Amino acid sequence: MKEDLFLISEIERYLEGEMTVQEKAAFDELRRTNPQINRQVEEHQLLLQELDHMGRRQQLQAQMDAIHGELDMSALRMEAMEANQAAKRTRIRRRTITNLAAAACIALVTSLSTIAILQNNSRNKSTAQYEDVRRVLNNIQRSQNALINDIKDKNKAPVNPGTYGGTGFAVSGNGYIVTNLHVVAGADSIYVQNTKGEAFKAVSVFEDISSDLAVLKIADSTFKGQPLPYALKPQSITLGEEVFTMGYPRDEIVYGKGYISAKTGFNGDTTAYQVSIPVNPGNSGGPLLDAKGDIVGIITGKQTTADGIAFAVKSAHLKRLLDEMPKDKQPKKEWSHKSKLDGLSRVDQIKKVEEFVYLVKVYN
Repeated sequence: MKEDLFLISEIERYLEGEMTVQEKAAFDELRRTNPQINRQVEEHQLLLQELDHMGRRQQLQAQMDAIHGELDMSALRMEAMEANQAAKRTRIRRRTITNLAAAACIALVTSLSTIAILQNNSRNKSTAQYEDVRRVLNNIQRSQNALINDIKDKNKAPVNPGTYGGTGFAVSGNGYIVTNLHVVAGADSIYVQNTKGEAFKAVSVFEDISSDLAVLKIADSTFKGQPLPYALKPQSITLGEEVFTMGYPRDEIVYGKGYISAKTGFNGDTTAYQVSIPVNPGNSGGPLLDAKGDIVGIITGKQTTADGIAFAVKSAHLKRLLDEMPKDKQPKKEWSHKSKLDGLSRVDQIKKVEEFVYLVKVYN
């Protein structure tokens, strides 16, 4: 019952345009792959349209009733019985009143249409301010060619190689990686590549639309894991606290430094932070770390109307996601140990972290 109510709520958010860009992309993919949910969306949309039409008819009827109530029908009948001149004046009055009523109806319909257009434009303007930062790989050749060669060696060439890319980071030493759901949604195949240029096939084993997170598992016998150097910090961090991130807006890993500028994300989203930090397409799914080297968030997108404003899902939602995974799919729980990065210089922190941050390549 709770799942049905939640699904209805998500459908209404989807139809009303209240979802973020990444939520809508994930939901579109869910509709494409699940005919039953797609049918529910279409039926719900028809229901909302019927309710909207009914509401408009009722408003128009009420307006007409109000106009009709203002007419003195008895006086009009008396005037109709008077002399021809009086009758003529009565007919003129009637035509005038009819014209006024028609004008009132037109004004009512126009007002409703204008309100709807303004609301829709407001939604579109709000949506345009947010942009996910996955990366289009069609025009990227150097690492793509290297990856294609690696794939051909394994006789596993996917169709249309290198459609999208993003960033992911290890959440265990045995091959589990976290990235954004909008990076891997609809993928035919997924490959991850480390800073050494080694590529490994990966599969998505757990996804969460609400937090826009996906857990990948490296499905390659040649992969050799190692203990994580960082820890997870699910507690909220302080406004103004210094943070840094690492990701793949280019073919090589890139470091970015900034600070927490708000404790809520886009449009007051309480599941995310606003971060003053430079991000670009390809940073989606990258780790956000504090000065001690603890994971405090996952980069998801940026604001298009201002430079240097990014958003990151809070690490508390990553912890929840990992805890909710089925027992047979859960990664090794390595989050409880103390970060091995605490006390190191930033340069040394980067050297250790970069080995656990991957370029995620999606093939459609």
